Amino acid sequence: MEKIRLQKWLADLGLCSRREAERWMLQDRLKINGKLARPGDHVCHEHDKVELDGEVLGTKQPPKVYWLFHKPDKFLTSHRREDDKERIYDLPNLSQLSFRIFPVGRLDYRTEGLLLLTNDGELSYRLCHPKFKQPRKYQVLINGKLTKAQLSALRKGITLDDGPVRCEIGHAQGVNLGKTKGCWYLITVWEGRNRLVRRIFESMDLKVVRLIRYGFGDLRLTDQVQPGSYRQLSQKEIQYLKKSVRL
Repeated sequence: MEKIRLQKWLADLGLCSRREAERWMLQDRLKINGKLARPGDHVCHEHDKVELDGEVLGTKQPPKVYWLFHKPDKFLTSHRREDDKERIYDLPNLSQLSFRIFPVGRLDYRTEGLLLLTNDGELSYRLCHPKFKQPRKYQVLINGKLTKAQLSALRKGITLDDGPVRCEIGHAQGVNLGKTKGCWYLITVWEGRNRLVRRIFESMDLKVVRLIRYGFGDLRLTDQVQPGSYRQLSQKEIQYLKKSVRL
């Protein structure tokens, strides 16, 4: 029987994206026939036994699901536990699932808002890939106010430690934070780099007080989806996402 890369096999099963599968290998979480898996390994679904954290993975594919989830503050999006922090998978709406579902990219522990959840590994992989430039839209509350010069610099593009970044940004409103004053901004970025929005403001010596993602591509978070809940994407929305990444 023909063998295929383990990353693709896991993605085809809807268990994760290829990028996530590679992370699992580097974390020694995957085994093939009892041996630790490594990037580049191939498997045959009829003859090889693949384990994730000691659990044998089957070949039966669960139905594909595509959900728009409202992530609450102070929740991890990782399946792995970290100290005593709660995960989104501990929430009532996700804790009883009979199959694994994964976030499209990640929102960090203190970031709220729109998070796509799916078991379509190939779609997830493509939506996260920088070449497809999916816009991510955020509402950001910071502990100060950007100067005209800082706004101009951000609109022209700045360089962070991991490379250049461009964004669209506009002032929303001021707010009283008690002893200090802050401002809300709307910002759009086209990459999913780690803590990207927070680092943009940190480069201007400003701290993010609250960060809410309200848009991904053409999808928007509405008040109908409360924190901790989700809604199934429509067929039109699913087709839009697939078309946007050439699937």
